[in-house]
Amino acid sequence: MIDTIGEQQDEEKIQEIVPIISGKVNVADYLEAQAVEQPCKRAVIVPSGRDKKTGRNLYSHVTFSQLLGITNRYSWALDGDGVKFGDRVLVGLKPGIDLVAVTFALFKMGAVPVFIDPGMGKEGLLACIKQVTARVVIAEFKAHILAALNKSAFSSIEKFYNIGNFQIGRMQSLQKLPYSRENFTIVETEGKDLAAILFTSGSTGTAKGVLYTHSIFAHQIKLIRKTYKVTTDDVDMSIFPLFALFAVSMGMPTVIPDMDCSRPLTANPRKICRVIHDQGVTFSFGSPTFWDKMAGFCVKHEFKFPSLRALLMAGCSVPGELHERFLDNLLGPDGDVYVPYGATESLPLTSMTGSGVLMGMREKSDGGAGTCVGKRVTDKVEIKIIKITDDPIKDWDGSMVLPKGEIGEIVVKGVIVTSEYFERPDANEKSKIREGRYTWHRMGDLGYFDEEGYLWFCGRKVDRVKLLEHELYTDCCENVFNTHEKVKRSALIPFTDVSGETEAVIVIQPNNKLDVKDQSAVQVLEKEILDIAHNNWVTKKISRVLVKESFPVDVRHNAKIKRDLLTVWADSLLKN
Repeated sequence: MIDTIGEQQDEEKIQEIVPIISGKVNVADYLEAQAVEQPCKRAVIVPSGRDKKTGRNLYSHVTFSQLLGITNRYSWALDGDGVKFGDRVLVGLKPGIDLVAVTFALFKMGAVPVFIDPGMGKEGLLACIKQVTARVVIAEFKAHILAALNKSAFSSIEKFYNIGNFQIGRMQSLQKLPYSRENFTIVETEGKDLAAILFTSGSTGTAKGVLYTHSIFAHQIKLIRKTYKVTTDDVDMSIFPLFALFAVSMGMPTVIPDMDCSRPLTANPRKICRVIHDQGVTFSFGSPTFWDKMAGFCVKHEFKFPSLRALLMAGCSVPGELHERFLDNLLGPDGDVYVPYGATESLPLTSMTGSGVLMGMREKSDGGAGTCVGKRVTDKVEIKIIKITDDPIKDWDGSMVLPKGEIGEIVVKGVIVTSEYFERPDANEKSKIREGRYTWHRMGDLGYFDEEGYLWFCGRKVDRVKLLEHELYTDCCENVFNTHEKVKRSALIPFTDVSGETEAVIVIQPNNKLDVKDQSAVQVLEKEILDIAHNNWVTKKISRVLVKESFPVDVRHNAKIKRDLLTVWADSLLKN
């Protein structure tokens, strides 16, 4: 249903392949196919407490056939109540069977589910809801309370549904709506038709609605399956709730973790370990910070994950030490860590294994080379490095492209790259480059290609520190200091002194080997860090060191440092 064509080779003789949609495709096709091919196999598995007599964990589940039945029921109910093709539908459901079923029901109807990260905070959440002007909301009861108390943000909503049995005012129970037991025929959609809107976390600026077409989803499903060798024998447990949709589409049973996925660092590691062992989880996707917490618990309590063959980490750079802990102590002989590189706007672009990092890349990273994120996973995506600029770029110009080894801005084009944001012309102007009818996405990341074709990530463009005649990049610098035995992580930030000159500051978050209340020990660490800085050509321009007990981070990954808040803290400290 999806065709691609190769254009003429460019000046560097690299084939550019872009999607041309000539047929019909709908993401709901994947669920129907699985229900036919493996109807009695478990599709979604949910923890449901513990047996009082034995203490064993209890689980409930639905098969692919049962999941399709629930999906059909919801499609009939919503269709009969006036939800139409193209309607934008706010989905505010907890990870589980209903989230998966409702989403596929909307795909079937040609309606457009909208997913907004609740972890971004109330004000950010309400701003996104107001911006997207959805007509329908399907959510937990507490989301309806939020709507009642913030009517202006929800002013576009005409239909309110909940999954429970509540029917108060305009809010209806989805379960109580009339429905048919027949299969709901999937609405024909073109690959270019809008399938869903996924909002970015807003951790590096204002959250933006990313437009996903059915074609993009279809290509991602195919690419993830191929890149990570997913089969129907795998069992998924993902800390990122929406990955359950991909797991189901690939015919992989997905286990809902026993935790609040919107706040991953509040998870109880013992509960997560039990789920992995009980269900024989082979595939899992979460942030490095989450898996760092898990690794610390597992090493201490001698837990291992012999079933886990593919552990994916994304959201920020993965320290070499974390790769080492999992590969040396926690995974079985066939297990590996995988680091996909991308963003909400385009994922996955490249992928790197933990075993590959430990076989030579780690030493380069520790020396200041940045973080290796692997090679591109498909020739249907083009990745280029262009000259760094903070200005908008309206039209593509091949002269912007830098040669191998030079650090620049990472830009991408291809079958999994989204072409625009929802109702955000300002963001489109800053992040998109037009090339005829195709679009390059500016990742906002800095990096370079080495001679072997590996992509190296150097940090976010907005986070680079610009000195008089020199620029410093976060990942290049921070990896150097993160090797110190008392450093948990570090953050490169700018400081403007009274004369108006910018200085480079490295802020250190120590691990539990340092007591931050011991000022003499802190001073020793500061001196050691400054010595490291001055002995490395990448970091020698850093002039100040500060120590902070903890860093402000994003909620979605608990990993991306909120450098703007850290800079304000450092500024007030250094100017006093």
